[in-house]
Amino acid sequence: MTQIESGAPSSQTETPEPQKRAALEQNARNGANYFFWIAFFAVFNKVMDLLSSTRRFVFGLGAPLFIERVLPEGNPAFMWGIIVILAGVFVVIGVFARRGNLLVYVLGILLYLGDMLLSIRAGDAVGALVHVIFAVLLIMGFIATLKLKKLPSEKVKPKS
Repeated sequence: MTQIESGAPSSQTETPEPQKRAALEQNARNGANYFFWIAFFAVFNKVMDLLSSTRRFVFGLGAPLFIERVLPEGNPAFMWGIIVILAGVFVVIGVFARRGNLLVYVLGILLYLGDMLLSIRAGDAVGALVHVIFAVLLIMGFIATLKLKKLPSEKVKPKS
């Protein structure tokens, strides 16, 4: 004879609502985390430029590449300033996106799409394609955040 333990819900007896909420929370967090990756690769590309002028990751931002093409003899300190500011902006957007701020999330996506246009203007077709992929992932995270906000709030059940 088997006994069923009471108190701890099993995966078979769990309602779909907590599973749905958990999946949406994970998707929303993953989507917002892409803003942090964008910031990381922006700085990482500049470090790679210093170490080797022949290597460049396609995950970086298009704005610095565009500025370097427009101002071929640009000031390195100026370029570092631009990259640090842009990376900082994307980190801040990522923080607010993880907190579920929909307006900041949309502004971050629009900023990244604007950066994609600069990648295209700089002639970086592969970088623009990567922007499209990341934009889709950001939008998927935004949709998950939006759906999560529409779910009824989770009620804390007192322990007995």
